[in-house]
Amino acid sequence: MSSLVSVEDVTVRYGRFTACDRINFEINQNDYLAIVGPNGSGKTTMMKTLLGLIPVSEGEIRFSSDFRFDQIGYLSQKVSTQGKHFPATVHEIITTGFPSSMKKIPLKEKERMIRSVTSLLGIKDLLPVRIGYLSGGQQQRVMLARALVHKPKLLILDEPTSALDPQIRDEFYQLIQHLHQHEHVTIVLISHDLQSVSLYATKILYLDQSVVFFGDSDALCESEAIAHRIGTQAAASLCKRKEHEH
Repeated sequence: MSSLVSVEDVTVRYGRFTACDRINFEINQNDYLAIVGPNGSGKTTMMKTLLGLIPVSEGEIRFSSDFRFDQIGYLSQKVSTQGKHFPATVHEIITTGFPSSMKKIPLKEKERMIRSVTSLLGIKDLLPVRIGYLSGGQQQRVMLARALVHKPKLLILDEPTSALDPQIRDEFYQLIQHLHQHEHVTIVLISHDLQSVSLYATKILYLDQSVVFFGDSDALCESEAIAHRIGTQAAASLCKRKEHEH
């Protein structure tokens, strides 16, 4: 399977503080990678480094030769909290997801892409609606459509369910799993919720400044390093949930 991104001995520092220490992992095409860890573990720093927003202090991040930054789709943690009278419609919000490199694409083709992604996410009927009139779950789908409309090679999701209630959260995880399995979107999801993401992601990167675990999610519950970090009972519950899923 071809590699999109290789992170090689990457260290990131803020002054004297080391946020990420000698991190190694790889993102292959069609991976569903969850980056997890406690607060302050370096998850957000690693995400921002992948996005080119924070420089690498040591080491290197290698991208495949045919990969460009405008081929990344990004969904931030916070959805729109604008009031009902905020003038932007769903259609207008999604349109802002087209990068400048696509400005020469005909308007008719862009409209086709917008209809396609909103049909996929079940929000096509919401296109003329103002963003402020939508529920939190609907707003999150709109922002996901914005991230997906230009058909990125890599979709990065930063704590996408933190503001959603449990039922909508589960529905959102299932939607992301559908994108991975059926639309073949390569996904990197940042989360503190190891129990939930381990049910969906195919690979797990557990950070706590350095790499505690990186590998297939099925091997997570058998990792002594993970058991040491989260406790043997929590690790055992991961195994039970995996067995239940199978």
